[in-house]
Amino acid sequence: MRTLRALLLVAASATLAGCINSSTLIKVKPDGSGTIEQATLVNTGAMKAMMPGMTPPGQGAASTVNEADLKRTAERMGKGVRLVSAEPAKAGTFEGSKAIFAFDDINQVAVSQDPSMSGSTGSDSPFGGGAAQPPENPVKFMLKRNGSTSTLTVQFQDKPVPADKQMPQGGPDLTDPTVLNMVKTMFDGFKVNIDLEVVGSIVKTNAEYVNGSRLTLLDLDLGLLFQDQEKLKALQGKVAPGASLSEVKPYLKDVKGIKIDGPLVTVEFK
Repeated sequence: MRTLRALLLVAASATLAGCINSSTLIKVKPDGSGTIEQATLVNTGAMKAMMPGMTPPGQGAASTVNEADLKRTAERMGKGVRLVSAEPAKAGTFEGSKAIFAFDDINQVAVSQDPSMSGSTGSDSPFGGGAAQPPENPVKFMLKRNGSTSTLTVQFQDKPVPADKQMPQGGPDLTDPTVLNMVKTMFDGFKVNIDLEVVGSIVKTNAEYVNGSRLTLLDLDLGLLFQDQEKLKALQGKVAPGASLSEVKPYLKDVKGIKIDGPLVTVEFK
């Protein structure tokens, strides 16, 4: 999971990611159909400060959702995924969109683990455009019917990151109070969440984070993470640039602000 490694290393190249608040809820029925509810908000105040003169999402001549970009997002998610509805969303200095996508076969769906600014409001959004490409770092799904129940398997990428795409070792010196405060400001409000909800009742699952019929696959809250500076410094020193998900997970136990399941999650439901 490149996003997670980048955040743990607090790499300088991840500056823009600090502007994002992203949530994804995947709802799956026993027959494999379902919906994806996705909200992507961008801290327009922070973007103005970092890139003077740039028009943040939602601040252009049009305040409508960029539906063309969201349709490209649907194409990237897989065959048969389609945009159902979308609306502008705002929370304080964060602005963006909330969209609902539908699919007929979860086996055809791939959801990116990395936050995206696509679908931002404003016809002049700087984050849209271009041909639809499949997710570079996808979560994939496989559903099988077992008579009266269905079994859904969720697979995260668990391969080491290629050398040409690795984040640099170390990153900013978090023992320096000035640097630490700067990083806190940079990532203020950063949250990424991916939940899975089965429509029905769970028979059994190996998932670590379960609440009723909902599983949390990924939850990052840098505000909570930065509250424990000692653990953050320890993580920064232990996580290698090219580490796989399996190598990263043992260091995340009991760390506030980070929940991640996988690399293979199964849930049987009816």
